[in-house]
Order: sequence, then structure tokens, then C-alpha cells
Amino acid sequence: MSGTVEAEKEKAASFLSTAHLAKDAAAAMVGDASATKRIGTEAKEDTLLDSNRLHAQPGILPNATTKQASPAESKSASSLGTDGKANGGDGASPSEERGDEAGRGDLAGNGGESGVQSPSGQGLKFPNKILPQHVTATAQQLLPTSVLRNLYDKLYEKRKAAALEVEQIVKSLAGAGDLHRVHALLSLLVRDYALSPLSNHRKGGLIGLAAATVGLVGNFNIFLPLIVPPVLRSFDDTDSRVRYYACEALYNMAKVARDDFVAFFNDVFDSLCKLSADVDPNVQNAAHLLDKLVKDIVTESPHFDLEEFITLLRQRLQVRNPYVRQFLVSWISVLDSVPDIDMLEHLPEFMEGLLSMLSDPNRDIRQQADAALGEFLGEIKHIQRTAESKEMIVVPFDVESVVTILVEKAQHADEFTQLTALAWLHDFVGLFGDQLVAYFDHLLDAVLPCLSHQNARMSQVAESTNKALLQLNTGRTNANAFDAEATIRVIKKHLEVCTKASTQPSPSATPREAYLNATSRRTGTAGSDISEVSLAMGEGTSPGAHNNAGKDVGERTWLEALRWLSVLLERNKSEVLSMLDELLPLLFEATADGSEEVVLKALEVEASIAKDTKEFQRLVAALLDRFRGARGTQLLQSRGSLVIRRLCALLGAAKVFSTVSTLLVREDDLPFASTMVQALNLILLTAPELKQPRDMLKMVYNVLHPHLSPQDGSLESHASQQDHPEELFESLYRSFSHSCCAVLSLCLHAGAYTHACEVLECLGTQLEITTHQLFELDRLVQLIESPMFVGMRLKLLDPSKHPALCKCLYGILTLLPQSKAFETLHGRLSSIPSDKLIRLNELMASTDDKAKKSSGGSFKSKSQQHQQVIHFDRLLHVFKTCQQKHTRLHKNM
Repeated sequence: MSGTVEAEKEKAASFLSTAHLAKDAAAAMVGDASATKRIGTEAKEDTLLDSNRLHAQPGILPNATTKQASPAESKSASSLGTDGKANGGDGASPSEERGDEAGRGDLAGNGGESGVQSPSGQGLKFPNKILPQHVTATAQQLLPTSVLRNLYDKLYEKRKAAALEVEQIVKSLAGAGDLHRVHALLSLLVRDYALSPLSNHRKGGLIGLAAATVGLVGNFNIFLPLIVPPVLRSFDDTDSRVRYYACEALYNMAKVARDDFVAFFNDVFDSLCKLSADVDPNVQNAAHLLDKLVKDIVTESPHFDLEEFITLLRQRLQVRNPYVRQFLVSWISVLDSVPDIDMLEHLPEFMEGLLSMLSDPNRDIRQQADAALGEFLGEIKHIQRTAESKEMIVVPFDVESVVTILVEKAQHADEFTQLTALAWLHDFVGLFGDQLVAYFDHLLDAVLPCLSHQNARMSQVAESTNKALLQLNTGRTNANAFDAEATIRVIKKHLEVCTKASTQPSPSATPREAYLNATSRRTGTAGSDISEVSLAMGEGTSPGAHNNAGKDVGERTWLEALRWLSVLLERNKSEVLSMLDELLPLLFEATADGSEEVVLKALEVEASIAKDTKEFQRLVAALLDRFRGARGTQLLQSRGSLVIRRLCALLGAAKVFSTVSTLLVREDDLPFASTMVQALNLILLTAPELKQPRDMLKMVYNVLHPHLSPQDGSLESHASQQDHPEELFESLYRSFSHSCCAVLSLCLHAGAYTHACEVLECLGTQLEITTHQLFELDRLVQLIESPMFVGMRLKLLDPSKHPALCKCLYGILTLLPQSKAFETLHGRLSSIPSDKLIRLNELMASTDDKAKKSSGGSFKSKSQQHQQVIHFDRLLHVFKTCQQKHTRLHKNM
């Protein structure tokens, strides 16, 4: 282990020329071992990215006045690797010792300014032209033949010695102000060595340029356009040692040039971006040290162009290589820490890239991206805390662009990305409040699906955000900003998704997968922040650890979408009603396929719509249509009672039943009408929500038997507060005529016993009774034995007052075949006093006489005033006609 550390120190010593820099480099290379550790064994990803051309000033003045370096500057200037050993050994790499001179044929071996390509593929035009060969002949005279030969020697030690001589010669020429000869010497190193097709020549050229850099202290800036581009080109070399020496050379140049080096930042940044993903760990280490130096220079320079950097950054953020991503996040964090650089202003430019890193398979990258996002969110919150006006928060970036990105990422497949984006949206709603009304539909679109997420933290943040959205002012003051129609379309979209997810789930799909599949087929707490999100989505969490509420697929989304529709009915009713044709089918699907809670919420929305008089009958008719067909019959059996009862409770039972009856009277589908009437009859007699119409129907008994009505007037007082009971009776009777059981039970409940006898006589003598009617009579007997007819059964104890009731029951018994129902009713009638049964007809005539005398008195109660309103002869004709239609239908079947 100690040997490895010593080797690393030797490598670092070759990377820096002075003792103190060698020590810093060794510490950095040893300490950064984990940062540069390979994340995978994959080859370097293609990271060739566009870059801008250099913008340095062209030309070098022959008689330029040069700045002489002070002794301190000359001492502090370092040479990256000119006095150290490459690869941590005493000599060159094995390939170098073998004299491997394989080069690349596409490199330009001659001078000129068009032979060098930038990383973007564009030509890097040298502001300082490489001097032609006949001019640089004098440079060859300046350098001894041994130096020229040793620069491309396969042994590193010889190249190093030659480089030290180059340094001394350049230092002497620069000190004497002979910049012409310096220019010629540098042109020789660039043309014949750095741009040579031979690998060892290129290595010698880079080492020579690095050494010359040290000798040029004080005059270096004017030669930057000449020597930086060939070094940048070397970063693309196929030989890893050439790339390593290029890092050494550029490190020396940047160390000496400092602020002047910023002019080359675009191409340097592009090269560093690629080198961060280099397959050679030594090159990665060298690039890492160079990157740290460039960051120091940039953060201190007043000439750094942030706009150009953001353009480069936006392009590079599309790369998925893990090393490149770490490199980019580090730059974002470093620049954000500089007080004079406002990265928040450009947040929309790189926000999406940072959020994309949250789904990276490498934990370190996710944590670094999350930390960077947390810093930016903290800065935004700080602006809110220090703002003068809490109602209008002004931030330096485009809020709409950020919200658009967050909405998109809040629907990402990766949970960490989705949760982070949702947490940002939650904080944005709290920070900006009514300023976000214009983006309301987008926010709601992101929040609704997260409400049904299996991750407990996700659903909590979504619920908290949803509550915050409810508090936003979308009323008249923000009428111009709030897009009601777009919001309704979002609600409609999620209602469709929930409907499809519930009706067509994949057998093996989880609830979340079913919701997402349906989506593809179609096209928290107040103090939460990014750090809390990170804890909630920590590593090592089992897949089922966040399965919170075991609700049905999308149920919470379904409920909240319906709740929002109800809210919009209050705030923007006209817009909702304009889209009613599209919304009603979805509401009815919710009543058919949702859980009981969803059904009740859907019915509340339907009731809110029906409160508009124009829409009431339309909604009832549409609801009635939902009970047609095989699926409708199943719905009627499973949910019909719940749906009708709830609507009666919300809209008024008498109003609902009267409207339904009116529609059924005009119904041409006789079997459907009969089925609906039987269901309505059962609901009318048994549901607690139907107590009001049942009490109204009981008042019909007072109309027909005023001489038997209570003397205290309590029933009449109750009736006076209601609509006319005889109108409700007639309305129900006309539709109930589709079922003899329904008509008879209606008459028995309302006390129209005499008319019930007439109906039975019509059944037995004027109509051909069918098996279906006999089954209905069987069900009627079961109803008579139910608690709803207790009062009627008690009247059998006094046949003298209610002879028509006794005769009606005996008529039913007579029509029934020998069956269990026959035995049940026969047992019931056997309890009637027998002495009264013989005189039933006489008693009925006597009762009619008493009723006539009572109605002929001078004083008439309100019940008596309506006695002649019910035309039983007409109603009997309606019943007879309706039953004849059913009889013909059964015969044809």
C-alpha cells in the first residue's frame, strides 16, 4: 500500500515543477481517488460537443513591448511535469520504450492556420501564424541538434532533459526581448513536434511547449493564440500519454496566463468535459487538477462570459456519461457559490438537466444534483423572506419556464425525480401564490396523478399541494389570468384515465402501472424541501416500503378530479356547462365503476349540475339511459338504488321521481320501462330518503276517505306544507302502469283500496293474465309482508271501515296459483274476523255512502276540496292500455 502511495507522489511530482505544487498535486491525486473511481467498465461515451471559436486578438507585434517578470513571478511559475516522471516510474511507458512511432495520418504536418481542428470540428485559426520552415531555420540553429533529437526520443528522461534546455533558451531570448526568435522557436515546436504524425514527436512537442511556458513568464499572454490551440487538439489524441502531456502543458499555460486564459475558456471547457470521461485514470487525474485551476481562474476573472457558458452547459447536459455529469454539476455548484455570478438568473436553462440527473443509476450523481437543486431552492426562499412585498415575489428567472419543466418532471417514471419536482411545485405554490394562477391547469395536471401514488411521501406532498391550489384565487379578480376551459380539460383528461384504469386493468399490473398504462393509451407537508425529499427516497428502500393506502387504482385522483369539478361549478359554472356533453358520460362512468366514495362524489357533482333548471331533466334523462342494455341492467342491480336515493336526497325525492315518471311514460322500450318501474317502486317503499313522497302519498287516503281522517288536523297540516299529493299519485301511477305489482302497491300505500279492486278485476276479466304478471303478484305479497305495510295490515282488524282493502287482498289471493305466496297471504287473511267477511259488499256500499255525505257538508277541508281531482277511471284506462302492450309483447316473444 505504501508503495502505491509513493508511486502516486512521484506522479504528482512529475505534474508540478516546484516542491510546494508537487505536494499539493500529490494530495489532490490521492484524495480524489474516490471521485475519479470508475463507475463502470464501459468505454468512454461519445462526448464530442460543439464549441465556439476562440476570440483572442490576432497577430503578434514584432516590436511589442513586453512585460518583464519579477523574480517572485519567475519563481512561482510552475511547469506541469517538466521535472517529474510520467506514469510514476523512472522512464517512459512500455510502448514508448518499444519506440512506438505509430501516428495519425490525418494530422497536418506542415505549418499554416487551417490544419488544426477544434473539438467542434471547426478550424481554429491561429491569431499568431506558424512561421514557414525557411523562417524557422534560425530556430533550429538556436536549439542544439541533440536537443532536437532528444525531444522525440522514446525515453522520457531524454525528452525531459531536452525540455529543460528549451526552457533556458526561451528564458534567455525573452529576457533579451528577442520575441522574433521566440516566435520562430515556438512555431518550430508546434509544426514539427506538437502537430507531428509521430507519437513521440507529439509528446516531445508538448513537453517542449510546457517548458517554454515557464521561460515566457511575463511575455506569455501574447503567444497564447499560437500555442494553446495545438495543445487543445492533443486532447483528442489516441495515445493516452499524449493526452496526459497535453494536460501538463495546458496547466502551465493557465497557471501563467491567468485572466488572459479566459479567452480560450469555451474550447478548454469542451476539452475538459471530454477528458472527465477519459478511459485512462491518469488522464482523468490530470484533467481533474487542470479543471480545479481553471475554476479558480474563472471565478476570479471579471471577463468571464456567463451567457456563453450557459449555452455550452445546456448542450453538455444532454450527455449521460456519469463522469461528464459529475463534471457539469461541479461547475454549476462552483459558479453558484461566487457572489458576483448570478446562476439563478439562468435556472431555466439547466434546470431540466439537473432534474434528469436525479434518475441516474449512480448514487453520488443523484446526491450532487439534489444538493445543487437544494441550493437554488434555498436561494429562491431567501428572496421570498427578504422581499418587501409578500404578495408579489420578483425573481430573476422566468417562472413560467421553470414551472413547465417541473410539471413535466412531476410525471417522470423515476420516483426520486417525480418527488423532487413535486416538492418544488409545492414550494412554488406557497412562495408565489396567486402569481401562478395563469399556470393553474399545468399545476393541477402534475398534482392529480401523484395523489394516487403508492409512495406515501409522494401522495402526502401531492395532497398538500392540492390543498394549496384550492386556496389560490381563481375568481373574478384573476378572471383574465385563470384559464377555466384549460383546467376543465385537465380534469376531463384525468377522469378519462381513471375510468380506463378501472375498467381495463392489466391482470398482472400494479395500481400505479394500471394508471400509467391508461395514461399512455389516452394520448406532504407545508415545510417540505429537497433535503426531506432525499430522505424519503433514500437508498436501500424496498419496493413495497412506501405502499401507503391500499386504495383502488387512481381512486384519490378520481375523487380530487371530481372535487375540482364541483369547485369549478361554483366558480366558473358557465364554462363547465359548456362542456357538459363531454363531462356527463365520465360522471356516469364514475357512478358505474368507481368505489362507493367515488360514486357519492360523482353524484354530488351531478346534483350540482342539475340545480340549474335547464339541465335538470337533461341529466335525469341521461342517467336513465345509463340503465339500458345488459351493462345498464347490471348497474341498476348493483348501484341503481344508491344512485337514485342519493339524487333524491340532493335534489328532492318528489321532484326526481316525478321527472323520471314523466320520462318513463313516453318510453317505447317496454321491458326497460317495466324493469325501471319495479326498481323505482321498491326504492319508493323502502328507502329512508323517500320518506317525503311516501308521506305525501299517504295524504291521498285523506282525500279518498275524509270521514276516516284524524280529527286533530295534524295530517292535513302536514299535507298543506307539501305539493298536492294527488298530483304525485297520478304522475307515479301513469309510469307505474308498466308493472301491475307497482300499481297495486302504490294504491295500497296511498289507501286507494277501491281502485285497487278495480285494477284486480281488470286483470282477471279484461286482460289475459300472463306468467310475468303472476310473478309480479308473488313479489307484491312479499311487499305486503314487509314493515312498510304494517299500517295497512292493522286496518284488517276493522273490516267494517276498510272493506275494500279486504276485498283487494282476497282478489290477489284468488289470482295467485297455489304457491308459497298463496299460503302466506291466505294465512294473513285468516286472521280477519269472519262475520265481517260475509258482508264485504254491503260494507263497501255503506262506506261509499258515508264518504258522499261527508263531502256534501257545508265545510270542506283541504283534503275534501281535492277529492274529485283524482280521476280513477282515466287512470284505470291508462293501466289497461299499458298492460295490453306488455301482453302483446310477451306473446310476440
